[in-house]
Amino acid sequence: MRVSEIRLHDFRNYEDLQAVFSDGIHVLAGKNAQGKTNLLEALLYLSTTRSHRTNTDKDLIREKSEAFFIRAKIEKEHKKEDIQITVNEKGKNLFIYQNPVNRVSDFIGEFNAVMFCPDDMSLFNASPRVRRRFVDMELSKISKKYVSTLYVALKLLKERNAYLKQEHVDKAYLEVLTSQLIEEEVVIIQQRHYFLKELLEKCQKFYKELSQDDTLLNISYDSCIPFDEDKNVMKEALQKKYAKHLARDIYLKQTIIGIHKEDFTFMINDKDLATYASQGQKRSVLLALKIGMVYMIRDIIQEFPVLLLDDVFSELDVYRREKLLTSLPAEVQIFISTTDTTEAEKIRKLRKVTLWKVANGTLQRC
Repeated sequence: MRVSEIRLHDFRNYEDLQAVFSDGIHVLAGKNAQGKTNLLEALLYLSTTRSHRTNTDKDLIREKSEAFFIRAKIEKEHKKEDIQITVNEKGKNLFIYQNPVNRVSDFIGEFNAVMFCPDDMSLFNASPRVRRRFVDMELSKISKKYVSTLYVALKLLKERNAYLKQEHVDKAYLEVLTSQLIEEEVVIIQQRHYFLKELLEKCQKFYKELSQDDTLLNISYDSCIPFDEDKNVMKEALQKKYAKHLARDIYLKQTIIGIHKEDFTFMINDKDLATYASQGQKRSVLLALKIGMVYMIRDIIQEFPVLLLDDVFSELDVYRREKLLTSLPAEVQIFISTTDTTEAEKIRKLRKVTLWKVANGTLQRC
């Protein structure tokens, strides 16, 4: 999979950008605040329909503009696709071949991209919400069922919380809402479990190559109930959990357990990575997680996703740079942002490279 053309209109600092991309590695070079990360953000947005830097789509609209659109031509193994996202004050509109797409789950997965950026380093020390967002975004790329189920669950959760704020709560009606929520939550918890298990297997091997030692990685899923292969067992456990916390939910006027409260602890040699790992170890784990995602997507859709590396090389030593690039097959299209204009020459020794100069919201091929 690769993006062959892109057009950005009133997105971030791009008034109207059009570019054609080939295979291989694309190095986006330029000073800070010129638009390098904005271009990578647009590519990721096409993949997930979400920004990795803001939860508010209006933040992506160019100053003094009322809307933006991102349009791209995507080449897959067996077909070519035109995809587009338009955002204005009324909301978000998705298109495939200029045909409207009503459900996000039908759009996500048409184009897959995996991104690694400096802000990812906060993953291990950040709040549980940040880690849930990481898992939800990555898992959404490989499971349309997860996207649709998560959407329904969050909608039910919002409805349940709104009802809990009523002056008088009908416990019978609340039980109906809770039962509907449990149906969706069981699916989400199981998918999160399977996803983390497979991701761990993928990234462990690559981490060992990066660190050159036998450090053991693990991801602890701090779920509200124990995992079980049997959905009915999990439903019963959730029902008991909600019943136990019912009085407290009513008192606090909010749902205090569930998928929106879960966390994921990254472990290194059975210790919390956030506390015991060095910065170098954390960086290697993050790289391993991202490469693990690249191969997970390949295994599921039989094509590699596009890899986006935002100012990553300034954080890596020569060995890790080379290991990162040489570990990926030549068919992986990679976009790398950097302030070092000589970066392309360093990479060219390893792979095919196209150098682009980014300045004031413009993109020029060198």
